[in-house]
Amino acid sequence: MKKIFTTFFLIFTLSVFVCYSQDKTIDSLKIVFKTSKEDTNKVKALLEITKHLWRTGNYDTSITYAEKAKTFAKKITYKAGIANAYSNLGIIYWYQGNYPSAIENHEAALVIRNELGDKKGKAGSYNNIGLIYNEKGNFPEALKNYFLALKINEEIGNDSWASNNYNNIGNICALQGDYKAALKYHLSALKIREKQGDKLGMSTSYNCIGSILSDQSNYPEAIENYHKALVISTELNDANAMSISYDGIGTTFFRQGNYKEALNYFVKVMKICEEIGDKLGIARAYGSLGVVETLMDKNIDAKKNFESSIFLAKEVGGLIEIRDGYQGLAVVDSSLENYKDAFEHNKLYIAYRDSINNVETTKKSVEQQMQYIFEKKEVETKANQKIKDAVVTTDKKRQKTVLFLVSGVLLLVIIFTVFVFRTLRLTRKQNTIIELQKNLVEEKHKEITDSINYAERIQRSFIATKELLDNNLNDYFILFKPKDIVSGDFYWAAKLLNGNFALVTADSTGHGVPGAIMSLLNVTSLEKAVEELSQPAEIFDATRKTIIERLKNDGSAEGGKDGMDASITVYDFKNKKIIIAAANNPIWIVREKEIIEIRPDKMPIGKHDKQNVPFSQQEFELQTGNVIYTLTDGFPDQFGGEKGKKFMIKNLRELIFANAHLSMNEQKQILEATFKNWLGNLEQVDDVTLIGIRV
Repeated sequence: MKKIFTTFFLIFTLSVFVCYSQDKTIDSLKIVFKTSKEDTNKVKALLEITKHLWRTGNYDTSITYAEKAKTFAKKITYKAGIANAYSNLGIIYWYQGNYPSAIENHEAALVIRNELGDKKGKAGSYNNIGLIYNEKGNFPEALKNYFLALKINEEIGNDSWASNNYNNIGNICALQGDYKAALKYHLSALKIREKQGDKLGMSTSYNCIGSILSDQSNYPEAIENYHKALVISTELNDANAMSISYDGIGTTFFRQGNYKEALNYFVKVMKICEEIGDKLGIARAYGSLGVVETLMDKNIDAKKNFESSIFLAKEVGGLIEIRDGYQGLAVVDSSLENYKDAFEHNKLYIAYRDSINNVETTKKSVEQQMQYIFEKKEVETKANQKIKDAVVTTDKKRQKTVLFLVSGVLLLVIIFTVFVFRTLRLTRKQNTIIELQKNLVEEKHKEITDSINYAERIQRSFIATKELLDNNLNDYFILFKPKDIVSGDFYWAAKLLNGNFALVTADSTGHGVPGAIMSLLNVTSLEKAVEELSQPAEIFDATRKTIIERLKNDGSAEGGKDGMDASITVYDFKNKKIIIAAANNPIWIVREKEIIEIRPDKMPIGKHDKQNVPFSQQEFELQTGNVIYTLTDGFPDQFGGEKGKKFMIKNLRELIFANAHLSMNEQKQILEATFKNWLGNLEQVDDVTLIGIRV
């Protein structure tokens, strides 16, 4: 079953572009090879042997003969023969699932055919390259090559090969869910093949039509078309085509709820793929067996099959099979009550799913098809995404409520995962199962995202509000870029008992949901400290004590070593002073033509071998125009640039010093642009917080 737990099932067609007769035997071909002089006939005989061998699944031997053909062709400078040898090697490696080697050989053939002006050969190379990208899940690139091939074939009147292009384009249409267009392309291909008596092509068309009919729940006609294909492929002794038909029949029985028959056919697929060394086919067969065993409550067997499927698919780069394998593992682990594994596997499934079926991929695929059909007519695709931010004002004394809420959200996710599986297991009508699975997975994904978004709003209510900052600071900027929706970084402020204003810039242990939960604990610990204390060092000492006390029974062997790196700047505007304490995070003061770095205490606010050592405190006079910068390590630790290295604290300090004379808004814009350019296409590795305040 090519696709697991979805309503779509795609069969990739095999297009072979070697045009010699198929009725000669290996022995007679060897005689031709031995008796021929070192001329083109010897090369053609070797290529014909190559073709006959791969058709019967003897791939390793076939590669040997293809290499011999290439060697002889080079020896006599027979460029067409060299190109055909490369093409044959590309096809064999495609069968074996060795995609890098397949593309390399087809591209080598394409270069030579382009030099020779061999339009027919170029069309064949384009189509075969498209097939490989199709298998790899790169559908825009596959479609581009298919249309290049179709354009050439229609120009030269090569209907036979044009039918292959129709077939492959039909597969892409089906993948995009446009079954009407897909059926149209496949029927066009079948019509040409029937007219020409192309039995292998007819088998391929029947398999593809059967797939579409099965997707549309027209099971009787789907089975009928698969059997038509199977009769032809059996007659031709084409192992690959036979495995496709068996797989389609098995999938159709599966969708009808006839799991016993489905298993029988998937076992047949497995046997054929093992015989011909088709690793991707084996990976798919493992996945299919896993699906059926899951619904038959054979969860241990199913888990092993999904793991085997993923392992093999990773070897050959089968993204679709990897995606479906992780989806299967998520369901099985839920049933086995391995909720942590189920959650992780579901995240991996979503990651692979989004990488294959993202909006940009779909847009490019549609544009490729419409460009060919309507030539220069543009297709405008508009995507509107709305990002909603809300700030929720809540009572500060609600730590336990928030922690219970976040824990409750995670518990709901686990319960929901169990519910998904239980529902699937009870529902035995396959159409309903597939549709329900799809809807529930999407709903679960949305619920997780909504829950995290809600957690972000709760977390935001704990950090310093714009109103509080505006009332106490004249000119400032805050650069705050969480790695995920919720953050381990936070900035917090308060009016102290002595009337001074305190600002904390902090980096909690972890990021994402764990970091966010830790940040809430850190904020409430700070709030408790400032109820009685006003000196920065004393506030950090008391905060550390509270954090250690609250985490000592967290169940870990160390007894809660989490906490935060942070800096606190207390502004005494009346006496024009700033009092500072810092735990691992530096503070910079820019005044006139110098930058003063306040080095932090080398210990966190949390359990540590120096946890009984008091934090130090420093005091500086404030001068008009001074700019104070506080930060976490996210910006300097970000990898990027041309060599993928860290930005480094030294470079950040120099960047800030060079622009400190600018307005705070201009400084923020420069910092944001620098970070974005440095990041490039890499992933953000940590939360980023950087605050600048002009006195």
